[in-house]
Amino acid sequence: MTPQETLDALAAAEVQHLSLASLQTDEALQPREARMVPYREQTRVQVRSDEHTGTLRLALEASHSIQLEPLLVAQLDGGLFVVDGHHRLRAYRLAGRETVPVRVVPMGHREAVMVSKLVNCSGRALEMHAEQKRDAAWQYLAEVTKRGTDELPAGESLRTIAGRFGVARTTIDRMRDRLPAVSPADYPEAAHDPGTGFPRWRYVREAGAGWPDMENYMSAEQLTQHEAEKLARKIGALLDKASPEATRRALAMLANEAKSAASNADALAFLAETAEPEDEGY
Repeated sequence: MTPQETLDALAAAEVQHLSLASLQTDEALQPREARMVPYREQTRVQVRSDEHTGTLRLALEASHSIQLEPLLVAQLDGGLFVVDGHHRLRAYRLAGRETVPVRVVPMGHREAVMVSKLVNCSGRALEMHAEQKRDAAWQYLAEVTKRGTDELPAGESLRTIAGRFGVARTTIDRMRDRLPAVSPADYPEAAHDPGTGFPRWRYVREAGAGWPDMENYMSAEQLTQHEAEKLARKIGALLDKASPEATRRALAMLANEAKSAASNADALAFLAETAEPEDEGY
């Protein structure tokens, strides 16, 4: 079945009530990847996500008879994996529920990955960030064209893909043009989608702007990079509230101080290396 046919089968499946403990999650089936969102917007996106979960939790706690829309679940490799409804799943857990309504369909791993991308890009109460939508469309386009080597399958077009994922048609055109030249080996593993193993659109689009160097940060300096990302999110949240001129001046001040500190450190190191040893009285 095509990803859309699998999604249609899920939507038509009979509703079951399963224990929360029986359901599993996998990052490969969660297209709302925070790293796809620009740093200055990540805090805002996370707040909206938490608020959405909180609203769902309050609804569940208002009455035990209340049920949310059934989760969509893939019967995969002997387990049950959520492909749609991660916020609802968390809300059920926070509300102390033991069971959750679900629709289940057996499918393969790649089918589940594509379904998770399709279902999260349209008709969602919590809309995905535009960057996340673009990456979902990119990964879908790569999958249905076998990474740019085949034509689009029957019934599919660049226009329908643009509409399905809520992405500009011109962006889909650029993606189709770039696909044949993309080699996963040219990008570090951290730049790959965990479900498809194909580079994220953001990194492909910005190739040459530093993203291929991620490998350097994800190895020996992984912790430093993680700290830098958290700091960038905090700075981004502050800058979002400031005027453009105040932002420019603040960043200039910090940059000047950093340069000064680096120069002083270099000077001290040079003096320490070139100083004559002290006479210790022997």
